[in-house]
Amino acid sequence: MDIEKLSKSQIILLTLLVSFVTSIATGIVTVSLMEQAPPSIAQSVNRIVERTVERVVPSGQSAATVITREKTVVVRESELISGAVEKAVPALARLYTSNSETPVFLGIAVVLDASGSMASDSDSLGERGDAMVELDDGSRARAFVTSRDNESNVAFLQSATTTTDGKSASFKSATIGVGDARLGQTVIALGGKTGNRISNGIVTAIVSQTKPGSSSVPPIIETNISEDAIIAGGVLINTDGEVIGIRTISSRYGYAGGFVSASALVRQSISPVDKANQ
Repeated sequence: MDIEKLSKSQIILLTLLVSFVTSIATGIVTVSLMEQAPPSIAQSVNRIVERTVERVVPSGQSAATVITREKTVVVRESELISGAVEKAVPALARLYTSNSETPVFLGIAVVLDASGSMASDSDSLGERGDAMVELDDGSRARAFVTSRDNESNVAFLQSATTTTDGKSASFKSATIGVGDARLGQTVIALGGKTGNRISNGIVTAIVSQTKPGSSSVPPIIETNISEDAIIAGGVLINTDGEVIGIRTISSRYGYAGGFVSASALVRQSISPVDKANQ
């Protein structure tokens, strides 16, 4: 076939055919490459279908015609992670010693409500009954240990409502996602001694801590996040920005990337603090 003898219509049809075949080949190659990509490299993509319903009433007619249009919105995992971090970070606080001219960093605390209730790793506080807390906005206030959960090693604190410079303290509480952890779920660890740092991974195991005949103990959420990226009191969040775990001594021993389930943050059976420590 001599292409120079083709008519304009035939050339256009040939061009469309070549474009069609090329697009199909490109799609096949792309899908094939994505299937061969390692899980650590491949990025999860969630597709959300939005439905827009419109009512059209032609002039002079009483009957309405309903038209449904579907629109596919692609939300990438990186966008979900950044959104979750932005939502959760304001609820993080840092604990320091309160009896020293040069405060020593103790660990991370998470704000539980607008009154200034917080939770952290009991072991990081040691025998201390108070600490200096630095909020996300940089302000500092004194916080006192109110109780400790000896099974999950979570310490609960109550912050003063006035900062060290005499201003009113403002608290932004976290959203607790109790029982939300699932195997394979994307999770993010929040921490950092001097600034906010994150590490993401997946839930690799959920380990029950309850023994026969004993009361319910919050499970350990094991992840593939590096132990070096997690600090005492650091929290684990999901892609909705909900806190689903907290790092305490209970999860540090035997679980490199482990966190105590956030159900420990809402437990009622907590032992009182030794009055001598307050």
